[in-house]
Amino acid sequence: MKNKKSGFLTFCCSLVPGAGEMYLGLYKQGISLMLLFFGIGAFAAWSGLEVLLAIAPVIWFFSFFHTHNLRNMSEEEFLRQEDRYLFFQGTDFSNADEFFTKNRKIIAAILILLGICMVSQIIMNLLDPFFNSLYWSFVWRLNRNAPRVIVAVAVIFAGVQILKGNLPKEKEITE
Repeated sequence: MKNKKSGFLTFCCSLVPGAGEMYLGLYKQGISLMLLFFGIGAFAAWSGLEVLLAIAPVIWFFSFFHTHNLRNMSEEEFLRQEDRYLFFQGTDFSNADEFFTKNRKIIAAILILLGICMVSQIIMNLLDPFFNSLYWSFVWRLNRNAPRVIVAVAVIFAGVQILKGNLPKEKEITE
């Protein structure tokens, strides 16, 4: 893997978060940055939390300058770069089955509610041209914001659980 790629192509790729890293051969870093950048945009648009979009320029600038710093490294420095995902380093997912088993009813309820909200939004959008009243306008707006309300309630619930200390604790290792 060599970092001495075309300067012009490096610049062009660096304009898309993660693409520059991938062009230089650091695929895991590139994928991580792309997922973060576009994932935040998609989640902000879906949830109505547009304030999250304030993070997007930070990710863009990081990726842009990171790509150019990688390209300007000496060959030895570049070869020492480890291609790794930017998230979940050292995270132990061995208790994931236990977490899902313990919380499957809550997870199922949230998924069902979100699915109902999405289907009802589609139906409301299809029926909207046929109705024109204050009541319909209220129902339509309430329905449109239902997924945001669910996410907000889930965030509040998680915060309360953290404050109470009811989150599962890691098992102590006895030697």
